[in-house]
Amino acid sequence: MKFKLFDIEFKIEYSLFIILLIALFAKNDSVLFLLLFSSLHEVGHILSLYLLGGKAKKITFAYYGIGMVRHGDLNFLSEIIFLLSGIAINSVFVIFNFQREINFCLLFINLLPIYPLDAGRCVKLIFERVFDFNVSYKLYFSFSVVCFVALLIFSLYIKNFNLILICVYLFFQIIRGNYD
Repeated sequence: MKFKLFDIEFKIEYSLFIILLIALFAKNDSVLFLLLFSSLHEVGHILSLYLLGGKAKKITFAYYGIGMVRHGDLNFLSEIIFLLSGIAINSVFVIFNFQREINFCLLFINLLPIYPLDAGRCVKLIFERVFDFNVSYKLYFSFSVVCFVALLIFSLYIKNFNLILICVYLFFQIIRGNYD
């Protein structure tokens, strides 16, 4: 389902409804909290984008929460601030002990250097400033794959359903290969 509001395209994917139904039928409220706090994480990005002078182009609601595509580029420092703003939101919830486990999980995961996660995007920006495109691409892609495999093994070892869902999302992002 798509609609436009304030010159921003909004898209609601059916995958969101599937995950919500599964969570409701399984009586797994932690999935609902995961969606809520991953969405609040993205709201942090959206707010910082507007504070830094940027503008959202498209906002998607899907099984992983909210995703955003924006207009134009930010300078290096603004981009780093933008990327870390979602992590800051989860940090506040961890500090105030509000759904601490879920927010710590989101905080930890977004600090992993896996592209397209926040720290992975920061690593990509830094590598692109230091190395040429081919070297930087190989480096952050390698970091992403190694960290993903470690996270997947850890998720399966501790049998954490939320982490496994995040790994599924990351797997599809990595194989999609959209490293813009």
